[in-house]
Amino acid sequence: MKKSILTIALLTIVLSTYAQLPFTFDLGIKAGINSNQVNTSSATINNINYTNFTSTGKSGFDFGIFARLGGKRLYLQPELLYCQQNGQSGDALVTQNLNLKTIQVPVLLGFKLINLRVASLRAFTGPAMSYVLTSSNLEMNLPNFDPKNLKNNIWNWQLGAGIDILKFTFDIRYSWGLSNTSEGNLNNIGFVNKVKAMTFSVGFKFF
Repeated sequence: MKKSILTIALLTIVLSTYAQLPFTFDLGIKAGINSNQVNTSSATINNINYTNFTSTGKSGFDFGIFARLGGKRLYLQPELLYCQQNGQSGDALVTQNLNLKTIQVPVLLGFKLINLRVASLRAFTGPAMSYVLTSSNLEMNLPNFDPKNLKNNIWNWQLGAGIDILKFTFDIRYSWGLSNTSEGNLNNIGFVNKVKAMTFSVGFKFF
């Protein structure tokens, strides 16, 4: 009972303090290009395990909408994006090509390091959940490979920085996989993959 009362009191203090801070709300559109790497931690081929796969960077893109709400310095930025990521990994004999199409929902916590009237410098971080679309595929130069060896939902963590100039916003962010994009042993062939990406995006705030 005492813990509940203390929790409610703390929440009341935080909310009342936050309510008195200057509040801002922005809504906009954004688009970006990304460079991706598929990291294969292990590969099972006909019950034999391989761990010496190397990755080749591939480019992709994303676009969607974002909102930004918060105070003078601290803000929360949820996004809804269509994201396409491409990647390749393999060795001298086996090559896999990933074409990952997702609906991605990042939820980022940001801080304005410099906040001027016409420009601001920001840093942000947070998780992103991606719903994998059925048009995604994982191709491989192996017989009996099932290209549906992809998970339905994947998670990554994002870290980046950005600059706002008037209504325009520019971001660069790095993301790394928290969960695997593919795994398992389908038809004796299974790959454990995670995707790392660097993304540069440009956005426009309507208000």
